[in-house]
Parts: sequence; structure tokens; C-alpha cells
Amino acid sequence: MATAVKKLDLEVGEFVEIDGRRYEVVPNRQGGLTLEPPITPVSELYAERGLEPASEEDFRRLTADDAPADGEG
Repeated sequence: MATAVKKLDLEVGEFVEIDGRRYEVVPNRQGGLTLEPPITPVSELYAERGLEPASEEDFRRLTADDAPADGEG
């Protein structure tokens, strides 16, 4: 079965949907365009799950033991 090639008039930053998946139009190294999955901000991922990021105070408390023992870092 032959497939027909469709020429699309797209610009960098536009989104397209193929088989229910979203892709973003981005430049490629040869000066053309390519499709890549869009980068989703963490805030959107948290919102979808009903979560929110840790406060700065909670983050410091939770990561306090991760500091190097010799004071470096």
C-alpha cells in the first residue's frame, strides 16, 4: 500500500497532533524543521496530579542531610 506525503505549512513553535500525541515543531541542525514531544513544565505535571511543589523551608529540611560532610559544596 502506497502512502501519500502531505506537505504541511508549519512554523517553529506550532503544535501538531498525530495519532493522539502532541508534537512541537522545532528547528533541526540542517536548517529545516522536525517534530519533537513538547517540553511540559513541572508545574503542569504537578497540577494534573493535584500536587504542589515543596516550600523552600520543606526542601531545605528534606535535603539537609545531603550536604557533604566536609563542608564543601
